[in-house]
Amino acid sequence: MTDELSSVTLHNVAELADPEWTADSGGTPQATDGEPTTAARELRRVPTPVAARLNVAARERVRHPAGSEIRFVPTGEDPVRITLSASEATVARPFWGAFQGAERLEIDDEPTSFELSPPEALGGLDPAAAPAADEGFDPRVCRLRFEPWARVAVHEVRGPCRPPDESETPATRYLAYGTSITEGAAASATHLTYVSRVARELGLDPVNLGMSGSAYCEPAVAEHVAARDDWDVATLSLSVNMANRGFTVEQFRERARTLVTTVAKAHPDKPVACITLFPYHADLQHTGDRERARAYRNALATVVEGCEAGRVTVVDGSDLTPATGLTTDLLHPGDAGMEAIADGVARHLRDRLST
Repeated sequence: MTDELSSVTLHNVAELADPEWTADSGGTPQATDGEPTTAARELRRVPTPVAARLNVAARERVRHPAGSEIRFVPTGEDPVRITLSASEATVARPFWGAFQGAERLEIDDEPTSFELSPPEALGGLDPAAAPAADEGFDPRVCRLRFEPWARVAVHEVRGPCRPPDESETPATRYLAYGTSITEGAAASATHLTYVSRVARELGLDPVNLGMSGSAYCEPAVAEHVAARDDWDVATLSLSVNMANRGFTVEQFRERARTLVTTVAKAHPDKPVACITLFPYHADLQHTGDRERARAYRNALATVVEGCEAGRVTVVDGSDLTPATGLTTDLLHPGDAGMEAIADGVARHLRDRLST
């Protein structure tokens, strides 16, 4: 972390980079009040050497802050001032621990400063009525949560604050790899994705590695997840992108086997749940290829059955949400579908985490 950002934690951020939309080449970027800011730093979820080995679409997606957060604990009476910009119009939502803030911070390509202070009502919160252990987050922790559809840069953090310590955030971390459904497409907000909902239900800290339209079970992903030591439980949602992009069933089987085996061997004591295809148009339309969808699900189940390493299980995605939980594209779950998926995944993981 750079010195100017040492007072915060950048969650689900693997790397900082120079954003393309700022005025760095023409001088120091300016905040909306005219004060100079520090150099802007774009939040990226995967390091450049890993991203360089992914398909072109995935390289772009991991530059988007799906499930990324800026976290801090205020330490004084003055507000904490954060200056942000984005590649296009988007929003950020502050949470205080598990409590959703009332603000909706609008960001675009012009650096904009926001002042954040602990909500007055939370100052009188009775810990017995809302213990932090329920969600894993202390309500003093401000979590600035970003949507996945525009790249975001932080220019400056100013004011009295510190990074959260380990006792103020969940002790168990949940990593999720998958497609746009994992990244959060069609959810009304990032905290309503199935990944966020599972984490909230089980008191986990989520790491979102969803890659919209580009989750191809590539070796670079397998090696990256296997090399990370910052997660305790994982889900691998595999992979409607491959089913829709012309990969044969056998190609999918081989890539899924490599991914699952590589991760399981590196983390033999950690639960890894592999989620087969959720219901989608192949299952639901008259012209859909139900047999292909069924073959993809069976292929992943076979991979899990044949995996001799680790604590790998399979979850039948087709059972997790009814068709009416989808949006009208008959592919992406809406809020109801995300909730249903989260309920099923949470039940599955709860059993694995308790053994």
